[in-house]
Amino acid sequence: MTTTIPSGPASGPASASTSASTSASTSAGLGASYWRLLSAASLSSLADGALKVTLPLLARTYTDAPLAIAGVGTAAMLPWLLSLPVGAIVDRSDRRIILLCANLVRAMILALSAFLAVVGISSIAAIYLVAFSAGVAETFYATAASAIVPQLVDRTQLDRANALQQIADQATNQFAGPALGGVLAGVGVGLALGGPAMVWAVAAGMLIALTGTFRARRDEPTEVTSLRSDIAIGVRFLARSTALRSVCACVAVTNFAGAAAAGVFVLYAVGPGSPLGLSPRGFGLLLAASAVGSVLGSLLIRAATRALDLRALLAINTVTQAGQIIAPVLTHNVVAIGAAYALGGLGVALWNVGTVTMRQRIVPLHLLGRVISTHRLIAWGSLAIGALTGGVVAHTAGLVVLFWGAAAMTLAGALALLPLTAARVGQEARNAASTL
Repeated sequence: MTTTIPSGPASGPASASTSASTSASTSAGLGASYWRLLSAASLSSLADGALKVTLPLLARTYTDAPLAIAGVGTAAMLPWLLSLPVGAIVDRSDRRIILLCANLVRAMILALSAFLAVVGISSIAAIYLVAFSAGVAETFYATAASAIVPQLVDRTQLDRANALQQIADQATNQFAGPALGGVLAGVGVGLALGGPAMVWAVAAGMLIALTGTFRARRDEPTEVTSLRSDIAIGVRFLARSTALRSVCACVAVTNFAGAAAAGVFVLYAVGPGSPLGLSPRGFGLLLAASAVGSVLGSLLIRAATRALDLRALLAINTVTQAGQIIAPVLTHNVVAIGAAYALGGLGVALWNVGTVTMRQRIVPLHLLGRVISTHRLIAWGSLAIGALTGGVVAHTAGLVVLFWGAAAMTLAGALALLPLTAARVGQEARNAASTL
């Protein structure tokens, strides 16, 4: 018999403060504060989606070396290897303020970079610096954005709230953003960097409308514990959780493999001498195909969790991701490759909504930022290592060998999900609910 992701009791989330608790919605709806957050998050994802396409394309104007191109992805993901203090800071701070500051910082970084590029002061090293700096801000933004959701909506509405965020994120980050990035990169470096800067500035302005204080209630005042001890508490919580360990192990393997392939895919796809021969605009549209499947997966998440247990739901992602990696090797038909990317997007949506909702339900609110950062140190840190490794393998063994190896590794990652039983997730959710 299959089960849904446990929803816990029907009570509202733990109060972050008097003002935050009044923002939390009941089971009847998500509330105005949530919709303000979603609007700002959509714009942030649009800017991020544009930047992740424009930076590799700009890097290729300086070099066609696989290792150098892969370095852009490595620089963007490297901050997640240093993310443990981020979670502790998020749990000590007002999460709305962190979101606001992260967007303002990214806007200023990109605006300055656009100005320098227009006046002729730019290089591959500057692109690395932009990718790394924006990545640092992203570690704060992504951690706070996930941790604040249980402070805005009822626990029974978490799957719906996360599904809507996934739809918005994929529509902007994976569809509109890459398409926009490809167009801007084709026009010029000033717009390629300045465009995302303007979008992040608007997103920051929208967060001002999210009123209230969003500090998590702690068992002890922040001055009693050090940042180091706060980090240790979050690491220990994840290490003791069978469900969280299983998910972390799987995503570390699949993200490593996926980043190894994706980090150099631009060399396989873009340019008249490449196997696919796409233009920058066509490359952005191909990457955007995954958003179609991701939106569909987000819409189907509630039905999927009624039909499948969480382990099966997550295993689907490993199969679809492997297919996405290997499809360009099996065929150069762009329509077929686009279909594989759409299926890959569907799997990602099922994974993201399922795992984020599970984590929000089995982790106490005051620990959520630290557990998120610990998870992402493993899950997203592997993206940085994978991108660098992909560059090395592509340089020494070739792109086709890299893609086959990455697909096989992705499938093997599903083995880590074996301990993730419905009974285990349900018990951990009940343990977390008892602390509210």
